[in-house]
Amino acid sequence: MPNFDMFTPTPTRPRCTTYVHRVPGLSATTTFAAQDSFLGTTITSLQQQHTTTFTLYNLYSPGRPDPVAAILPTIDLLTDCLLMGNLNAHHTWWQGPLPPSARTSLASHTIANWLTENNFPLHNEIANPTHHPQNGGQPSTIDLCLSRGRTTQLVLTLAIDHDTTSDHRSLTATLSIPSNAAPQKAQHCWRKADWGSFASHIQTARMDLSNLQGTEDTLRAVTNITHLIHEATNHTVPMKDPRRQEAPWWNQNLTLAERAVKRAEK
Repeated sequence: MPNFDMFTPTPTRPRCTTYVHRVPGLSATTTFAAQDSFLGTTITSLQQQHTTTFTLYNLYSPGRPDPVAAILPTIDLLTDCLLMGNLNAHHTWWQGPLPPSARTSLASHTIANWLTENNFPLHNEIANPTHHPQNGGQPSTIDLCLSRGRTTQLVLTLAIDHDTTSDHRSLTATLSIPSNAAPQKAQHCWRKADWGSFASHIQTARMDLSNLQGTEDTLRAVTNITHLIHEATNHTVPMKDPRRQEAPWWNQNLTLAERAVKRAEK
């Protein structure tokens, strides 16, 4: 992905990947990696003379909860972190009442106990399924988002997008982190350009290019033409109004709701 740095637990065939956007003041480094499915990336944001640091743990427990149950105690946890991933663990904490045919495995209990002992609050809405098996099996909640320390206060919302092609729903956590917003550059509104006036402005200049002598004359002519084009553009192409700033209260849940309304209105 362009403009993103990629972090993986292993250089070949990783089962989880973290992408960090390349923006001024944001840096990231791998601080934990195990097997091909467990990754910790420490992210530091230095914005507006304010530093925010937290570790994102991206975890995938292949097929069952046992692998992640075994790896969690080996993590040297930092105080501030966000833990997300498919833990493949069924537990009443995040799934609510389980169907009669289901049972909570020892590994799932181990995961829940470790999260509780390390003060991880859950951001998922309880019993909101994130996995809908393609074989028609019972939907379950196994893709989770939890946090710890000051990172918990940074989490504004957790959105679950059910409009995906996978049997797993995508989770989007929105964090409140100060940013250095780049000043907006003025832009021309080309569809409102007066091209007739543009051509007239160019023709009125009556620039004579018939007697160019050597490289210096040619370069001078190129400079003059460029200046003339810019001048004509400024006179005949209006500027756009500044782009509307995104409302601070807007979040991914509202984006998904807006998309659903537009789809229903078609």
